[in-house]
This record gives sequence, C-alpha cells and structure tokens, in this order.
Amino acid sequence: MKWDKIFDGTVAVYLIGASAAGLWWAADLTRQVTTLNGSTVTAERIATLETEVRNLGDSTRELKVSINDLVRELKRNN
Repeated sequence: MKWDKIFDGTVAVYLIGASAAGLWWAADLTRQVTTLNGSTVTAERIATLETEVRNLGDSTRELKVSINDLVRELKRNN
C-alpha cells in the first residue's frame, strides 16, 4: 500500500482545517477563561460597591434623623 493512496490531497486539507479549527478553539477558550476571571473580579467589585451603597444608605438615614431632631429642637426653642 502506498502512502499516496492513503494520504491524498483531501486528507491533507482536512488535517490542516482540523488543526486550524483546533487552534482557533483553544484561543477562544483562553479568551473565555480570561473573561470569566475578569467577571469574577467584577462580581467582587459589585459586592463591595453594594456594601458601600448600603452603608451610605444607613449613614444617610442617620443624618436625616439627626436633622429632623435638630429641626424639632429648634422649633421647640423658638
């Protein structure tokens, strides 16, 4: 059996195409993993921001109560 009959042009084109597809898939997989790692950092940042916003909301409520108490005290003294 000669290799020419087994390994003809069609097989060569197929192997080149399959290799190119495999390399493209591997490169895309690397990009997806990088994106996933980036979104994990983003998720952590979002959680931190949510905590900060919650703390700001609490502080704002406390400030509002203090201002209302001050206004009541000023009205009472006048």
